[in-house]
Amino acid sequence: MALQANNSLFWILLLLPLAFGIAWYFYRGNAWLKSQSKALQRGLPFLRGFGLFLIMLLLLKITLLFNQSEVERPALITLIDNSESLKRFKDSNQLAKKIADFSEKIQDRFADRYDLYFYTIGTNIRESNRYLLNEEESNHELAFKQLSEQFLNRNVGAVVFASDGNYNVGDNPSYAAEQLSLTPIFTLGIGDTTPKKDQIVANLFYNDVVFLNDVFPIEVDVEAFKIKNTQAVVRLSQNGTLIDSKTITYKNEENAFNRVQFQVTAQKSGFQAYTVSVEYLNGEFSKANNTKTCYIEVIDSRNSVCFMGSSPHPDLAALRSVAETNKNYQTSFVTPQELVTKNLKPDLVVWHSPNLPNDQEALNFLKRNKIAVLFIIPGNFSNATLEGLDLFNLNNARGQTDEIQGTMNPGFSTFDLSEKAKTALEFFPPLVCKFGKMAPKGNYEVYILQKIENTRKSEPLFYFNKRAALVHGLIYGEGVWRWRLSDYMKSKNHEQFNEIFLRAYAYLMVKREGMGLTVQLDKRFAKNDRIGANAHFYNASLDPITTPKISLSLRDAQGKKYAFQFATINDGYRLDIGSLPPGKYHWIATTQYQNKPYRKEGDFLIEDVSLEKSINAANHGILRLLSQQSGGEYYPFSENDRLLNVIEKRTDITSIERITTRFWDLVDSWFFLLMIALCFFLEWFFKRYYGAY
Repeated sequence: MALQANNSLFWILLLLPLAFGIAWYFYRGNAWLKSQSKALQRGLPFLRGFGLFLIMLLLLKITLLFNQSEVERPALITLIDNSESLKRFKDSNQLAKKIADFSEKIQDRFADRYDLYFYTIGTNIRESNRYLLNEEESNHELAFKQLSEQFLNRNVGAVVFASDGNYNVGDNPSYAAEQLSLTPIFTLGIGDTTPKKDQIVANLFYNDVVFLNDVFPIEVDVEAFKIKNTQAVVRLSQNGTLIDSKTITYKNEENAFNRVQFQVTAQKSGFQAYTVSVEYLNGEFSKANNTKTCYIEVIDSRNSVCFMGSSPHPDLAALRSVAETNKNYQTSFVTPQELVTKNLKPDLVVWHSPNLPNDQEALNFLKRNKIAVLFIIPGNFSNATLEGLDLFNLNNARGQTDEIQGTMNPGFSTFDLSEKAKTALEFFPPLVCKFGKMAPKGNYEVYILQKIENTRKSEPLFYFNKRAALVHGLIYGEGVWRWRLSDYMKSKNHEQFNEIFLRAYAYLMVKREGMGLTVQLDKRFAKNDRIGANAHFYNASLDPITTPKISLSLRDAQGKKYAFQFATINDGYRLDIGSLPPGKYHWIATTQYQNKPYRKEGDFLIEDVSLEKSINAANHGILRLLSQQSGGEYYPFSENDRLLNVIEKRTDITSIERITTRFWDLVDSWFFLLMIALCFFLEWFFKRYYGAY
């Protein structure tokens, strides 16, 4: 323990006689006290003097410092590759048991010395010591990135990583592993690094969306190992019917690479499955990686999106870049005058900074042709524009601008955003808008709410109104281009920004059909995605109601059926279908209202991307690199006992002592204040008890 004060502690030498001098001065010549016992004559002045001394000590602002010592044991992290590719090597049947036995060895040898943590890595990293070796992706970069974040400033003694070294998602893990600074990584290599005789359909290149009757390419990369001086046939088929075939020739090479291109005509709309296969040759290591299937959506029309403004603006450029990521959208830029003179009738107009009454003719044109509009309203719009649009009210007498951030409206259920997009939105820069309380007119749905710092307001920053005479969405503020830039700075891509606006575009372009049922269900999912659907039912007044019960039935390509019931959420419906096997599905949503049936139907696709099936050999080179750059060591998995012996002998894997200092101010000490009160209370009590007044 130590003392420190804002003033010199030598003041105590003066305060002590001063406090007792004041007490003596108060009691000097007191006739009543002189008639009492010697103990009372000495005790009362002492209590007062000591109480005054304690009060004076508070003026010095004394702080007591206490040092606490804490010993932190080293953490030993065991990371096991749980991907399916580990089963593609010799003796894989017993591999899961051998890995489990290895984990038990670590428990037995180090549980009393280290803090032990066990993780598996595949698509995601999980804290587990169950090894099923069934993950369909390998994201080793994610594992080391999350470990470095979770164990930041911890005493990590070592990381033990057992894997075949193959990763197919994310970047090279050696870069993320560098964030575990001063931590040796010991690697165990699983599998055979010698390439087997094999052919692999490595990659397929194709467009996700094509248009009916278009001719489009499908390119395939075929890799071959230890196949020499022979030929193989590459076939393209659809629903079991051969479309085209080409022959590739292998020369006298250990490793060969061929790229084959097929030209295909889109003859039928909807999701079409195209299968590419390479002829199986005798002695190949695996037949499963000789085939791959791609699913291409064939559509017979393209949605037109017009970006409109009196002059170019970075917001329009940013929003147009979103639409251009969707091959189903055809984009253009026009002025309000060109829209009218050219008689353009797109599916959606994104209109930045409407200027009324100058643009009144363009506004009338949109209303007359029932074209959906997404307005971007800057902070410098005029009262004439406000009155001409007649879309919202604004309580603002000063005409000043403000900066407002956005946050997802938790009550918005029309469609869903991913958690990544919702989180990214919270950190996007503010938009510049006109100061005042903004209130949309009519029946509207708030997509994004206004936010100032951490306070969520009730006013919308982005809303939709599909029940007005002019179907529209409205962004109250400009500076959307900064959102796109912010998204790239944080995630090195524009995926979250694109998702926020692609969903909005799709919703606005859904044709308003009046009374009845509407269903929103995406068309493409990955194998492990959770599938969800939203629905609304509108009455004759186009108000959403939740009285009817909505059912949804699914049918896969083999004819198997699934049945579901929508649940009501706010003024709409929501259905969580969960995960389904890969394939093409046809859905039908039905309901009945006032004895009249309503029905919607469509298709969606669940893709099976079997990345682990293309593994031909282990890649222990990346494991050696991880160990070399971190000061660890590499061993084949069969020598795992040797690795444990090395870890046990490492002198740098040891406990560390952390000393923390606690500060205790006297003025904050209840015990010190209690002592002061007790001194004056006892003085008063004894005086009263012995008859003093």
